[in-house]
Amino acid sequence: MAAALLVATLSVLSPAHAQPGTPTPLTAADLPRLQAELARVTAHAQQLSAALDRAAARDGGLRVAYGRLEQARADAQLALDTRARQVYIAGTPSPIGDWQSGLAAPDLRELSHRAERAALTVDRGLVDAVTSRAAQLKTLQQQANAFRLHLLAQAQSVLADQDRARELLAQAQALADALHAADLARQLEAQRQLLDDVSTAVTLALTPAQSARSRTALANQAPVIALLEQTGAGIPVGYAPSGQTFSGTASWYGPGFVGRPTASGAPYDPERLTCANKELPLGTVIHVSSGGYAINCLVNDRGPYVGDRILDMSRAGSRALGYSGLAQVTLEVLLPT
Repeated sequence: MAAALLVATLSVLSPAHAQPGTPTPLTAADLPRLQAELARVTAHAQQLSAALDRAAARDGGLRVAYGRLEQARADAQLALDTRARQVYIAGTPSPIGDWQSGLAAPDLRELSHRAERAALTVDRGLVDAVTSRAAQLKTLQQQANAFRLHLLAQAQSVLADQDRARELLAQAQALADALHAADLARQLEAQRQLLDDVSTAVTLALTPAQSARSRTALANQAPVIALLEQTGAGIPVGYAPSGQTFSGTASWYGPGFVGRPTASGAPYDPERLTCANKELPLGTVIHVSSGGYAINCLVNDRGPYVGDRILDMSRAGSRALGYSGLAQVTLEVLLPT
């Protein structure tokens, strides 16, 4: 799969349109420092990702336990409901009661009382079972929610390292291109793959469960996204401009949404070229430009729902367009040829 970072480098339409705050151009003398820092930050991101994966396994265990306890509570509730219906049905005058009032034999009356006491004991046990399971579920849910917040905090640390590493990678890539350094370019490509692997690991760690729908959505979207990432700023092969354009404010969404299912079913991965839009059909490919930069992305989610914003980009998409807050963008719908 092509790198979103490489896309960011290739998507510059004109250096004259560089965003405010663009760093001073680097020289070959900066390469050793860049590579050393890139290696350090990437290694740290990998360590954090491995820790997150271990923590996610515990989170998965909590979810399995929760599922089993929920089933036990449902079973207990069903047993209680069944008993309640039996008691209701038995609420009509009982022939046993009539017999009991006229019985002279004490042993038969004691037998009847014993049966009533046993039924009462069973009923109390059913109620206690439901109450106990409900309390256990509440406690386990609280633990799972707290642990989920812990996972998200860890993920934010990984993604922050990734952001820094990808910035360094883009700078080193620009130098490699300027120096026509093929060996360096191959090393950077390997570095990029490591970062992509970390991103995928984080996304899967934060995805509670892979449903059949999510797996199908991932498989269907993967080749399209790979094509968009390989294309850079141009129009991807197999697509053509439609002339249907929109302009407005774009934002981006990041760590808090990683692993959550998008409207298409695929879990959100901030390092893939995807975006959210309220109106365009899911699966639409769009060409987005802003401030001299351009990129292609796949609409696979709904939003944004803040003000009059028209687009919520993935972090990779916003980075490729050179913004980290809001940006004015123009998007054009691309049609398959």
